Amino acid sequence: MALYDKVTSAIAKIGLWFIGISYAVMTVVTLIEVLRRYFFGLSFGWAEELVRFLLVTTTFVGGAVAFHKGSLVLFDALLNRLSERNAHILNIINNVIILIFSFAVLRLGVNYIMTPAVLLQKSPGLKLPFFVPYAFIPLGFLMIILFSIGKLWHSCRFVFTKGGGAA
Repeated sequence: MALYDKVTSAIAKIGLWFIGISYAVMTVVTLIEVLRRYFFGLSFGWAEELVRFLLVTTTFVGGAVAFHKGSLVLFDALLNRLSERNAHILNIINNVIILIFSFAVLRLGVNYIMTPAVLLQKSPGLKLPFFVPYAFIPLGFLMIILFSIGKLWHSCRFVFTKGGGAA
């Protein structure tokens, strides 16, 4: 499991770098667009589309990275009142629900990007196939599945070995 943890940490680190680079690109492109429109009355046809696609992709990758880091809103008030073993039990329940939901959205996302409407269509500004930005939806949920399996493993291991005897 140590190798699994290293791999998922590396995936989260790559996701974090992707988010940082994407936000930098969005900031620069938006700033250039604002200046071009204000001073010259001109704009690039692809700029708004690029920023929109990057915003969508960073949402799903960022959500997965935040889940990995434990930065999402959770039952903190409840978890702090529970014993360590009971907190792990609640984490097991939570991660099972997350896995079921993530598998469902992953399947729906893959089915959607495989439709001809998405596979054959290109964006008007960037001429980018629409499946590229849409692929980040199932990718984000695949990342969540990988991270959730690790969290589930650690909580199950605690409950059924170390913390199993504690009441």
